[in-house]
Parts: sequence; C-alpha cells; structure tokens
Amino acid sequence: MSKVQTNPGAGSHATTARATLTPDGGDHTPYSPFINRFTDATSNIWAENRVLRFFSVCILIASFVFGYLALTAMGREKTIVVPFGQGVEHLYLVGDKPSESYLVAISRNVIQLVGTYTSSGIVFQLDEVLKLVHPSEYALKRETFRADVARLNDFREISFATYIRYDEEFDFGKGVVRVPVRRERFVGKSRTSDTGYYQLYYTVEAGRFWLTDIKFTRQGEVQSEQLSN
Repeated sequence: MSKVQTNPGAGSHATTARATLTPDGGDHTPYSPFINRFTDATSNIWAENRVLRFFSVCILIASFVFGYLALTAMGREKTIVVPFGQGVEHLYLVGDKPSESYLVAISRNVIQLVGTYTSSGIVFQLDEVLKLVHPSEYALKRETFRADVARLNDFREISFATYIRYDEEFDFGKGVVRVPVRRERFVGKSRTSDTGYYQLYYTVEAGRFWLTDIKFTRQGEVQSEQLSN
C-alpha cells in the first residue's frame, strides 16, 4: 500500500486518498463487482450505439401499434344522420342495421317533405331530401325532382298534403320501409284523395344512412269532391 498526498504544503487541509497498485504499475481505485459490470456494460452499449438503435426500434413499433389502434377505432365509428328535429335517445345504428325508431322518424320527415307542399315551397323541400340521397342515385333523383317542379310551375293554385295512416303498421323489410299514407290534392275548390304506401329504399354504408329510391303505390280508388266555401 502507498500513500498519495495531494496539495502538499496546504497544512491541515491536505487531502489524502488510498489507491491500489495494479500489476502494470498504475493506480486503480477499488469498486464493487456490480459497479464494474454496470460501467463496462453501459460503456459498450453506448460505444456501439445500441441504445439509439433500441429506442429507434421501440418508436417504430409504437407507431405501428398506435396507427393500428387508430384505424380500428375509425372503422368502428358510426356517423348517424339524425332526422330533422329529432333527439338521439332511440336513434342508433347497430352494425349496418338502423333501429325501427330511426326508420320511423326519418320516414315521417321524408314523407312530409315529398308529400306535403305547394308550388312555391317544393324546391326547398326536395333539396332537403336530396341531401339524404345516395351519391349513385343523386343525379337521377335530382332530374326527377326538377321535372316535378317544372310540372308544377303551370299550376300555381295546386297544393298537396300527405298524412301517415297510423291505424296501419309500418312494414320493415331488408333495405326498405313501407309506410301507409293518405294523399290529398287541392286545386281551387276541388279535392282529390287516395290511399296507398310510400316505399323508402335505403342503404347503410360506413355507418351512414342513405336513401336510394322513393316510390308510391296506390291502393283503392281515387275519390274527388268539391269543397264548400
């Protein structure tokens, strides 16, 4: 053992340290085996950039995981077209199947728009319906609606009213809902009425409700009468 003194001549403030002579003649301060192993291992890792590579791989894996989770969440997300003026308590989509409450609510509104109108208000109402029409059927349905508007331009005093017959039940099929109605047409003092069914054809894509067609089927005879003053 040798004694090494630093700052000679510093009096009582001189500092001493003990060191161990190594076989090669150098000094080596003793540490525990654990510390030696740790310092050797970490120095090797840093020397070879293993830490940087390790974190790069971790970040890449995390990016793939979070990306997959985000895509999965987006795939499960459902966009619901809520009928005009309705709440959402009973309006929902389960997979690609809307609830009956949803179909009833949206059918009421669509039939009100396409079945009850005057020549002055039909353009706005049909434009509202077009917002629900599937893109593949949009152009055709728009031309049909325009033809209806042009036909009414020559009849300024005509108006139509459609009432759902709640004494009969709605019929829910695959991709179609059948609604019983009574229609009335007023021209001056004349009223013509008939009964039948509106058939609303629809599809659900990516969680969104789309109309694909609207048809009316008459049932029974047409009745006409003159209204009194």
